[in-house]
Amino acid sequence: MDVLVRNAEGNVNAQDREYAAKKLGRLDRYFNAAQKVEMVHREDKSGHRIEITVFADGLTVRGEESDLDLRAAIDRVSDKLETRLRKLKGRLIRSHRKRGNHKLPPALEEDHSEEEEAHIEIRERKQFLLKPMSPDEAALQMEMVDHPFYVFKNEDTNAVAVLYKRRDGRYGLLEPEA
Repeated sequence: MDVLVRNAEGNVNAQDREYAAKKLGRLDRYFNAAQKVEMVHREDKSGHRIEITVFADGLTVRGEESDLDLRAAIDRVSDKLETRLRKLKGRLIRSHRKRGNHKLPPALEEDHSEEEEAHIEIRERKQFLLKPMSPDEAALQMEMVDHPFYVFKNEDTNAVAVLYKRRDGRYGLLEPEA
């Protein structure tokens, strides 16, 4: 598995890069074919902000944490991702067994079933009309309904897209690959 450390400021030394690579390399055990792990480091007033994105088995898992100490931030985000991956693997194993398959796929052979998972309960379903619109119009609609995201059909690409509000107050746009 490749561990890519991106750092705009250039202030992550070699020892911290090795520490991050070692810590993130442990996530490899949750995947059959892990392609890469990407770590983005930013330093601001609140300390070190670490964003980790794992690309493996057709999944993308992301987490971020901040701390005054760089290694503590790496530890916190690594632990968060490990917890998410353990839960995901447990769910996959349970759903596989519910379908009546007794032999697990190779990616799921290691069992973490001793941990109990909360069942996901869907409380509400909504259906809506996908009207073609620009991202600017979608942002206006999103503000009018006061939601953190808005699903719409992009008039330029004719694909379903999701506009969302980021923590920094700006907008993000999720679009499917062609």
